[in-house]
Order: sequence, then structure tokens, then C-alpha cells
Amino acid sequence: MNNNEHQHERGEPAAAALVVPPIPRGPSLAAQVSLAVLWNTLFVPLRMLAEVLATLVKLNLLSPAHYGLLALVSGANNGLGTLVDLGTARALPKYIPETQHSGGARAVLRLLARVFSAQMLAFLVITLWLLLQRSRYLGEMQAKIMADSRLDALARTDLLQFVQDYGWLLISVVLLVLFLSGICYDMLMAYLNSFFKQRAWNGIALVAGLLPPLLSAGAILAGWGILGVLAAMVLSPAIAVVLATWQVVRQWRQSATDEAAHHPPPATRRLPPGFIRYSGVSFLMTMTDFVSSASFAVFLAPDIGDVALLWAGSSVVRMILAYLYTPMVGVQVPLFTRVRVGEGGTLLGAYQSLIRLQVLLLIPGGVGLMLLAQPALLVISPQYLAAAPLVWVLVPCLFLECLLTTAHNALIVYEHLRMIIISRVLTLLVVVPLAFLLPPVYGVVGVALAFGLARLAAGFWVTANGYRLLGLRWPWQFTLRVTLASLIMALLVVAIRELLPALPAEVSLVERLVEALWLLGIASIGVVGFLGALRLLGGLDERDRQQLQQMKLPFKKWLVRRESSSR
Repeated sequence: MNNNEHQHERGEPAAAALVVPPIPRGPSLAAQVSLAVLWNTLFVPLRMLAEVLATLVKLNLLSPAHYGLLALVSGANNGLGTLVDLGTARALPKYIPETQHSGGARAVLRLLARVFSAQMLAFLVITLWLLLQRSRYLGEMQAKIMADSRLDALARTDLLQFVQDYGWLLISVVLLVLFLSGICYDMLMAYLNSFFKQRAWNGIALVAGLLPPLLSAGAILAGWGILGVLAAMVLSPAIAVVLATWQVVRQWRQSATDEAAHHPPPATRRLPPGFIRYSGVSFLMTMTDFVSSASFAVFLAPDIGDVALLWAGSSVVRMILAYLYTPMVGVQVPLFTRVRVGEGGTLLGAYQSLIRLQVLLLIPGGVGLMLLAQPALLVISPQYLAAAPLVWVLVPCLFLECLLTTAHNALIVYEHLRMIIISRVLTLLVVVPLAFLLPPVYGVVGVALAFGLARLAAGFWVTANGYRLLGLRWPWQFTLRVTLASLIMALLVVAIRELLPALPAEVSLVERLVEALWLLGIASIGVVGFLGALRLLGGLDERDRQQLQQMKLPFKKWLVRRESSSR
């Protein structure tokens, strides 16, 4: 689950980011894409809703210092999970089916055993290193607590005492989650993904997505505080691993039984050809994803309060981006793959359709989020109002990077891996100097800028090379129409926002709920204003209207009907 988090920020699930899946026979291309969108529409919002509720509980019932402490634990787990994965989470869905075909179920078992052994060796090395660095790791936590001038003396003393008394627990949680999520869960889910067990995969992914926020929220509401959240961080992946193991055992037994009735394939004893090279490229991608993420950036923040602000601001942006990107999750790589093998359409047509749909969702969504960031943070938790500048910085960086990485997925499918490797090296070359230059000048905003600009640099590189190598062209006219409509929407939202009643210094729950309803109303008016302005400016292209009719999207019928009536 650690690697999935990094890919979630980029927009594609971990398995889809590098893997070109097998081409199943059966439904048409449009039907398959529509089915993928339907799965996403059903499952992703449920996980997001649980995450939103848990985030609200954490922000309101935990102190910023405790919230920042949890962010440091999560960041450490994500970083170490990148190391222990060794790039195999992306490689296995490609090589498991090939190994099954060439050597049968037992050969797959041997492949998984070898990968597990390598990961366990890495895990043992990491465990030894973390135990040897225990004092330094906990000391850095305490230094960030001491550096926070916003903490009163009593709160600072209590938190320092907590780290001292429960330091062993913090390290144990990191290691347990690393083993359960970074090794067991990712390998089991890669196996299910390799055999297109979509119902099982999505069901377990839903449980894995729902349990952490729900158990964390329950622990906090029960009064267990940060100790309850730490317990939930371990219990959630443990349950997910049990469910995934059950499904994998069933699938492997079925494969072995089917083979027994036929002539078994010849046994293979070595790793599949190209597995190590492929895993190396995957490891580079995963590592650069981590370095250019909030999970790494929290360690650059000067104190525990800024850690909490950075984690809160980036969480808000990631949640909204994830919701807006829901129709695209898992669609891009299969779509480009099917175009490449000649199942219909052209690469340029597929690329521009994907870009136009993303532009339609992300530009107005990003503008609206930036305009309503301050009042939204006041409603969520007034003590995180200072995170608004982080939202203003991260929205342009992460939303634009999400658009640019569409070319990244096309380059992967057409096997221009050299360009992908260069883009990831470019990320490191940008983020390292910026991480040292910007934070001393701009504080925590500089930290956000460092990893946001690094993502943009890689995105511009792959888009430029998609233009050069694959003939990709950006749909500028449609982008201009959407941008103008978004500006009109922005003027409308700004005018109405001034009518919001000012919240007092001490905000009651009722007053915050009323303010939330106001914000929901303003957002709805903004959506209607945007759609109306877009229609007046020319609306959607005919092929985009046809594509929308095949997808499960909010306001789809209204938009398509209005577009049809205007022509």
C-alpha cells in the first residue's frame, strides 16, 4: 500500500503505471474503458469519503503536534517501503502471467518465493539500520517538537515525554506496517492483478482503503488518541493481508488443478528474462515518486507544527485531486495499449480525448479549490488556516503535473523507457537543490514548492518528448475555452464568496456546519456557472460528447443534453 500511495498522487495505480497489461479478448474498447470507469466510480469515492471523514476527525480531535507526529511516522514508512519493494510491485503483474505460461503455477510460486526472499533480506537490513539509528530518528522528532514556538511549555513537555516513553512503539509500528504493506500486501495484490481478478482486487482494495481511516476515527472518538491511531495503522493492513492471502491461495490452487488436467509446462528455475532490469526501472520510478511527495517533504519542514500544516494542506489537495481524477484511474495505460495493437482509434485521438476530459475536470476544480481554500480550512479546522498558502502552491503544481503525465503513460506503452528514466533523474536533479534553497527563504511554502516544481519538471519533459517521438499534440483550443469558462466561474465565486458570514474566533459545530452548507452552495453555483460559460464559448467537441455518453460522470446527462440543444 505504500507504493500505491505514491502512484495515487500521480494519478495512476501502482500496477498500471509501468505495466502494459495483456490484451483480453471480448468486449469492445469503448465498453472496456466504460467498465473501468464504472469500477472507479463505485469504489474510489467510497474510499475518499472514508478518508475525508477520518481526516476531519484527526484534524479536530488531535493536536497539530500529534498530527505532525503521525505524519512523520507515515512518511518514514512510505520511504522505507520504497526501499524494501525493490521495484517489484510494478514488475510482478507483467512477469507473473509470463511465468505462468512458460512454467506453470509452481514456477510462479518459485518466482514469488525469490522476490519475497529478496524483500525480506532488504527488510532485515532496514530493521537493523533503524534499530542502530533509533536514537537519531527519535532525536530528530524531538528536535522538531522543540523548534515549534507555537507549542506551550506543557504541551511541548508532554509530547517530548511521549516520544521518549513510546519511541519503541513508533519504530515497531513503522516496521510492522513496512512488512505487512510494503511486502505482503503489495505482492499478494500484484498476483491478483496479474490474473484480472477485478472483483477480488477491488473488494480488498476497498477494505484496505476504508479500514485505516475508519479505525483511526473510531480510536480517536473512543478517546485512545494517538496510541489508537498507531494501533489502527497496524491492524488495517493485517486484515487486508489476511483477505488477500485467502484469495491468492484460492487462485493458485485453481491454477494448479487446471494444470494437472493437462500437460504441465516445463519448469523454470531462474528469474524471467529482463525481470531485474524491469524492476530496476520500476524502483527508480517509485523512488522519485517518494522524493517528490509530501511523505518526503515533511522531513524538510523545520518544526512539528509546519509538518502538520504541510501534511494537512497536501492531504486536502490530494483528496480533491483524487476525486476529480476518478474517471481516469486505470484507464490510460489500457487505452493506449489497445490503440497500439490496432483495436481501434489513433494514438493522437486517444491522447487528446484523455487530455480534454482531464482539462474539463481539473482546471475548474483547481480554480475552485484555490478560491475556497481559506473558508474550507476554517470549516475543517480553524487551527489549520495557515495551510491555505500551501494549497495555493500545490494545486497548480499537482493538478498540472497530473495533466502532463498522460504523455508519460503513452511513452511507457510505446516502450520509450529511456525518456522515462531521464524524466525521473530530472526529478532528482530538481528536487535536491530546491529542497536546500527554497525552505530557508520561504519556510514550509518553500518545502511544498520544492517537490511540486520537481514534479512539473518531469511532466514537461515527458510531454515534450511525447510531442517529439509520438506526435502528441495538446488540444489548445479546448483548453482555452475551459480556462476562459473557469475564469468566469472564478469571478462568480469571488463575488458570492464575499457574502459568506464571517466566522467568530470561537467557532461552534453548528456555525461550522452552516458555513459548510454555504460553501457547498457556492461550489454548486460555480459548477453551473462554469458549464453555462463553457457552452456559450463553444462547448465540447462532438467526439468528446460521444465519449461522455459512455462514462459514468456527475452532471453527464445534463451537460450532454445542453450541448446537443445548442448545436
